[in-house]
Amino acid sequence: MRRDLVSIPQERERRETRLRALESQAAEKRSGLQKREVELRSNEVGIKEGDQEIKKLQERLNTVKNNAEYQAILLQIESVKKQISELENEGLQLMEVVEGLRGELASASEAVAEERAVFEQFESESNELLAQREGEVAAMQGERSAAADGVPPELLAEYERMFDARSNLVVCPVEGATCTGCYISIPPNLQVKLRAGTAVVRCDACQRILYYPD
Repeated sequence: MRRDLVSIPQERERRETRLRALESQAAEKRSGLQKREVELRSNEVGIKEGDQEIKKLQERLNTVKNNAEYQAILLQIESVKKQISELENEGLQLMEVVEGLRGELASASEAVAEERAVFEQFESESNELLAQREGEVAAMQGERSAAADGVPPELLAEYERMFDARSNLVVCPVEGATCTGCYISIPPNLQVKLRAGTAVVRCDACQRILYYPD
């Protein structure tokens, strides 16, 4: 029960860390997409401004009074058309990038949604289990205190020291002539003491306290 009280929050933290990582990845995708969309809009504005500039230059052609000015305007128009062409090529590339990023963001967002749903279900179930375990531990603690009443303090202190060191298994039964804690054979002299039931008998190998089950 105590292991559950420790392991469940650890598992929750692991799952939450994974969810936050996926959310961070999705946020990065969203930020990258927004940046590219801004660039694409700026590109479109540049093309529109170029078109307007060409229109104004073409209107000026109708008002020029000499060939030199006429040729100068034509050069300006060609220069603006070249800029527009470059912007259009950049725009096509940006559109491809934006579409790719939109797909990546959609996948990342879907992964976040799925992970969040799993996490929320786990969190709900784990909260219920934790509450249950806390109640069980409290009840068992009362029973444990009653069971420990009358046990010599030095023996109880030894039990407490060994509890964590021996994977929470300090007192274990003997099956046949074998310690079920470490599966090492019990010497005949210890078997005699166990059957007599007059002393606390420990396994020579793992030091666990032994008993023969009824």
